Amino acid sequence: MKVERKILKSVSEFSVFKYVLVAYLIFFILFIIVFAIIGLIGWGILAATGITLLDVLNSLVPGLNFEQLLTGIGISLGTGGFLGVVVFIIVGLLASVFAAAIATLVAWLFNVVLKIVGGMEIRFLPEKLQPEEKILPEEKMPESEKPGQLIQEYNINNH
Repeated sequence: MKVERKILKSVSEFSVFKYVLVAYLIFFILFIIVFAIIGLIGWGILAATGITLLDVLNSLVPGLNFEQLLTGIGISLGTGGFLGVVVFIIVGLLASVFAAAIATLVAWLFNVVLKIVGGMEIRFLPEKLQPEEKILPEEKMPESEKPGQLIQEYNINNH
């Protein structure tokens, strides 16, 4: 089978940043939607049984006053906790940007390694095999099509 071989020299850091930023923002939005649904279902069950969220929190850690703790950081359970939701969203957005920055750093390190080793061979299969082409085992392949040949030629020509 004819396999097209190319050498990967670098990955665009900006492309990695954009991709990871959008991916993390999508995951963050899905996270908010899923946990909002779970929270509403849980809240409905608790409201139907007459148990409050503070009762659940205080039963998990006895001796800690969660009402005073949550009010101190701006989360009011009685009014819907608007400030807590805003803080949660801001932290989530900042975490998305931070994750994209870390991924960009990893892409930069990957490019440094690619530069040191001379690139990475990537093999692409042809889109369609022609009817007259036959797949040959590796030992019967012509020398120009054997795996690793392109890397060897590249190293010989540049050193």
